[in-house]
Amino acid sequence: MIAAPKSPSLPGTRPEGSRDEREASSRVREMFTHIAPRYDFLNRLLSLSIDRVWRRRAAAHFAGILRRPEARVLDVCCGTGDLSFALQRLRPGKSRDAGVRPIIGSDFVEPMLTRAREKARAANGSLAFAAADALRLPFADASFDLVTTAFGFRNLANYEKGLREFARILKPGGELGIL
Repeated sequence: MIAAPKSPSLPGTRPEGSRDEREASSRVREMFTHIAPRYDFLNRLLSLSIDRVWRRRAAAHFAGILRRPEARVLDVCCGTGDLSFALQRLRPGKSRDAGVRPIIGSDFVEPMLTRAREKARAANGSLAFAAADALRLPFADASFDLVTTAFGFRNLANYEKGLREFARILKPGGELGIL
């Protein structure tokens, strides 16, 4: 079970028994690796499927950016890709047609990315999924117009580092969406 920080001195999530950020990250990765095959089912069950509505509303909020074919969009801690897919539905035409950039989903749990890629293939989607730690993103400074995350932010071992990484990779005037 992931416990909320008990005092302001804790910089991020701390699964029970974690002593530091490295251990917290390791335990979060282990937990999500274990639940990856059932993750979508659990989201629907625990939220009574309201999670789908939340993602659609979050995507709609950024429709102006998403409708720009040249906009670069990153969905951090994408899990099995549900927010990435909701964002993609608002892209003009088919991705890669006429220069429309695909949305990139990133996560540090490979089994979650495996599920996201399977869902993308089944849907003939053109999303790109990449393994990446939200606290050390492998992207250049000022490279994205929009950075989003759905439910993943709460699992970061250091919230401040996560926000700094998001700010680092956002272009000037770029937007951040945390669901």
